[in-house]
Amino acid sequence: MARIGVVAANMSGLTFTELQDLAKNAEAAGFEAIFSPEFMNDSLINCQIMAQATSRIKVGTWIANIYLRHAALCAQSAIAIDATSDGRLILGLGVSHRPIVEGLYQEKMEKPRTFLRQYIGAIRDMAAGKELPGMAMQPRAATNHIPIYIGALALGTVTLSGELADGVMLYLCPKSRIPSALAAVEKGAAKAGRPVSDIDITTGILSCIHDDAGLATEAARNNLGFYGGLPYYNKLFQENGFEAEAAEMAKGAGQGASARMAQELAVIGPPTQCREHLASFREAGIHMPILNPVPVGEQTYAQAVQKAIETFAQ
Repeated sequence: MARIGVVAANMSGLTFTELQDLAKNAEAAGFEAIFSPEFMNDSLINCQIMAQATSRIKVGTWIANIYLRHAALCAQSAIAIDATSDGRLILGLGVSHRPIVEGLYQEKMEKPRTFLRQYIGAIRDMAAGKELPGMAMQPRAATNHIPIYIGALALGTVTLSGELADGVMLYLCPKSRIPSALAAVEKGAAKAGRPVSDIDITTGILSCIHDDAGLATEAARNNLGFYGGLPYYNKLFQENGFEAEAAEMAKGAGQGASARMAQELAVIGPPTQCREHLASFREAGIHMPILNPVPVGEQTYAQAVQKAIETFAQ
């Protein structure tokens, strides 16, 4: 069975009941995992909510912001979800974006990759039942191994994934960049003296599924325009051959993404075409594609997620 995941974001208008229903539907459709993003919501709580409604599908954070919660709190939350879900949690961690961390959350963002390394180390220690400096009691150890995946845009962070993590979560990564990402994972694995086969390679892919390819392309372009306003994504687009588009998106108008860009970074159009396009990502070396549904035309967000589940049912 081909591995596949899907994102369901209750910050996009889903009720918690709808989130549970979509998790059930994804499980019934043979999806390996369902993921919760994090922005003005709690992705770990969402994982618990989805796990309570299901019995087999993995639940994951995509991506939990390491600046929003102390590593000790993150570890204990993950340990609880791991135990109550019978080991189905995937803990995706990332540094988020400077405008969000420093502007919205008022946290200082210094040496984020170093902080990420330290954060993962602290979670690993607590999951093993080790005390952190200053703790007054021994923490509860994890029942199972909790897989940690790193959300990575820059190749340096991809390398860190190969060194420290169980998996890497790429995003908006065109097939032309996948060889560089795989090489970065191998570099990190070699540094740690571990086999590269230990690292799960995933990538998030926008899915704009609709019989009207024009409407689907427009939805993808609009969504990419939002990402292009964030510095890390804008730099990523520049490095991947979308310099003109990145320059337009940097102006902050939520526009500038071209149809060519949308075609390379998303699965777009009728279901058959989307399935064929997704297969090409697998062939390029992605172990588990993670669909990030975008509403097209009159679709609600819940309908967009359900459409992705139905289109890629196993």
